[in-house]
Amino acid sequence: MAEEKDLKQARAAYKALCEMLDEKGWHYTKNEQEFKISCSARGDDLPIDVRIEVDPDRLLVMLLSEMPYTIPEDQRTALAIAVSYANNSLVDGSFDYNYLTGHIVFRMTSSYRESLVGKELFEYMLYCSCFTVDEYNDKFLMIAKSDMSNEEIVKYLS
Repeated sequence: MAEEKDLKQARAAYKALCEMLDEKGWHYTKNEQEFKISCSARGDDLPIDVRIEVDPDRLLVMLLSEMPYTIPEDQRTALAIAVSYANNSLVDGSFDYNYLTGHIVFRMTSSYRESLVGKELFEYMLYCSCFTVDEYNDKFLMIAKSDMSNEEIVKYLS
């Protein structure tokens, strides 16, 4: 359970997040008791769903964006290669891939422990994540629908 000072810091971070979204004209739903926000963006090919959570227990801001599809069982090894290759080239954030379920989620986190967080951090997290998800979501889907060799997957993602 979070201490009062941690809750105060979480409230301040959550308020700054909401203010940034308001200033940028984003439509979102919020759960103020759990410090959570849900919103979406339109990518070049596929929609991008985004959840942002401020975690007062771990003093983290976590952004999650789940791919809007599930990888078929017969393509899961190919996607393990694709996700691993993509993650190797990312500067910030990563794709979490559950081989057993075929779900892919992009995740970016930032700690605000003993820090002042501002709107700029949240803007960076949101736009960087949307750009990264938009860059890869259609590529992962294409790989899932095709029969590429390992070399073709790497070349396609390069």
